Amino acid sequence: MRALPTYYHRTNQAPTNRRLLHLDGDRNGGRVINTAVVSNVAPRYAPPGIALIASTVLCHDDGLESPVRGHAARIHGVDPQHWEHVALYPISAALPAMPAGQALRQPVDLGDGIFVAGDHRDTPSIQGALASGHRAAQAIRGYLTGTRRS
Repeated sequence: MRALPTYYHRTNQAPTNRRLLHLDGDRNGGRVINTAVVSNVAPRYAPPGIALIASTVLCHDDGLESPVRGHAARIHGVDPQHWEHVALYPISAALPAMPAGQALRQPVDLGDGIFVAGDHRDTPSIQGALASGHRAAQAIRGYLTGTRRS
C-alpha cells in the first residue's frame, strides 16, 4: 500500500460551486494530485458559510502546507490568501502499490457469482475505483441476464 496525505483548508468563499474532483492536468509545479471542495458534496462537513477543501499530495512533509495551499488554489484558479489550514491526515494505506510490470487491470469476475471492485482491480486511483466498479456492474449484469462476455 502507498501513503497519501490529505490537507484540509477552510475559507469563506468556495473556489467553485461544482461538485468535482479537480486535477492538475498541466502539472504546473506542485505536488497536489487532486483537490475538491468537499463541502459542495457534503455540506454538513463544514459550518454554514464555510467551504472545506481537501487536497491530496504524493508525499508527506510537514513543510508542504503553504505550497500545497498555493498549488490547490492555482488548480481552482483562485487566490489562497484567505484559506486557513484545518488539518493534515496522512493516510498510510491510501492506495494499492502498483509495481512495474503488473497488469493494469485485474479481473472483477472471480467466478461462481463472486464479483469484486476497487482501485486494487484497476489503476490505483479514484478513477481506477470508478472504472473497476463500472466493469463489475457490467459483469454482474451479464451474469444475471445470461449475456456474459469473456
